[in-house]
Amino acid sequence: MNEMQSTVAAPTPLPLFSLLDVEKSFPIDGGRRQLKALDGIRLTLNPGESVALVGESGSGKSTLVRVMLGLEQATNGRVLVGAGDLSALDAAQRKHFARDVAYIYQDARGSLNPRATTAALLAEPIRLHRLRDEREIPARVDELLDQVGLPRATRHRYPSELSGGQVRRVAVARALACEPKVIVADESVAGLDVSVQAQLLNLLRDLQKANGLALVFVTHDLGVAAYLCERVAVMYLGRIVEMGPTNDILQAPRHPYTQALMKAFPRFDAPLTISLHGEIPSPADLPSGCRFRTRCQYVQDDCSRIDPAQVRLDGDRHVACLHPL
Repeated sequence: MNEMQSTVAAPTPLPLFSLLDVEKSFPIDGGRRQLKALDGIRLTLNPGESVALVGESGSGKSTLVRVMLGLEQATNGRVLVGAGDLSALDAAQRKHFARDVAYIYQDARGSLNPRATTAALLAEPIRLHRLRDEREIPARVDELLDQVGLPRATRHRYPSELSGGQVRRVAVARALACEPKVIVADESVAGLDVSVQAQLLNLLRDLQKANGLALVFVTHDLGVAAYLCERVAVMYLGRIVEMGPTNDILQAPRHPYTQALMKAFPRFDAPLTISLHGEIPSPADLPSGCRFRTRCQYVQDDCSRIDPAQVRLDGDRHVACLHPL
């Protein structure tokens, strides 16, 4: 009699990050009022996944990243790292977290010690986390330079001797030196020539796939988000107003704000259409009801009374709108 072999399904890995109704407020006017920079954020990041945080300046993208990195404490809600609460990590766990989650600053040059050579900058996190024996560090530095497409002679140069594109590559290499699970990049190609931007985007995409890294990329550029990330979270005044697979959102946006961002995005084959009217309101003085209603061309009467919650539509689409497109 043949024995039946039972197949046990592998357990689903935990998300790297789970943000559960996260809020972040800052006191203003001597504490008499609160500026709500984040309001009810729900977001997960799974191993190997790439997510773009997209929105205008003042939408809360950078504040969200700082909360995820533990640089700011959430006012309400929870930030989970795996199964643990980020705010409850002890010193040893925080050191491990700092290795697993690497941050590429928007001001890459300003984030690097100007008195240290490229070799010293790349060796520092290797020594800090004891990832190699001392005699193996020079070879690891050369390997990192190769990974980001820099000549090995760069190891002897200081940040002031490098071009803008080279400095960004050194910042990427320094992030990779930690052997992280997640890379968080804040506007990491902003201010560069288009050709250099393309090189860096190709580099980040290739490294992310080759190393199985998760990526959180902060940008105001939908074109960059579409090229680099498989999921997009569109932010407006501290809230994620639309989230889902990149291709689905770009082909058929469901929130009026996403649609307006796409129409306002420059294209070579069409004239620029200014469809996003008005200035973004102050987070300290939000409109009643829907926070986008003062700029929305589809506004209806109930939009001034009801603040829409983020709800799931079809598939993996989430939208915070009373009348989704």
